Amino acid sequence: MDIFVLNVDASDRYELLHSLAKKLHELGYVKDTYLKALINREENYPTGLVVNEVFHVAIPHADVEHVEKEALVVVKTHRRITFKKMDEPSVEIPVDAVFLLVIKEPKGYVKFLAALTNLFTNEEFIKIILNGTPNEIEEYLKKNLLIFRW
Repeated sequence: MDIFVLNVDASDRYELLHSLAKKLHELGYVKDTYLKALINREENYPTGLVVNEVFHVAIPHADVEHVEKEALVVVKTHRRITFKKMDEPSVEIPVDAVFLLVIKEPKGYVKFLAALTNLFTNEEFIKIILNGTPNEIEEYLKKNLLIFRW
């Protein structure tokens, strides 16, 4: 699985997701159906998550049939972008980071998501996401997450 850590300037979640889907399609990671599937999934099953009082994330993804190659895209935005809350879709929360899961295997998705959300309880991980460089974030994920195999 490849890791991309990006700093993105987007005005809202739609612009962000469009930008990411376009880039992933250009690089051969997703099919041309991916963007529509990603937006539909986010609208019907929101992914905004309040980790703690100061750290909020979104974990968008599309169904596996829209994926060609697996990747994890970690996005730090220039300004907080709002996503609908996973457990309360009528509420929007500003997120600090977006973890776009580009997964091909349905079973792998569930296991990978569990491993990723487990990292959200780690204060060191949160500090690295909030303050680290893209290289530091990538190295941390390789050591602590992507050693995980399904």
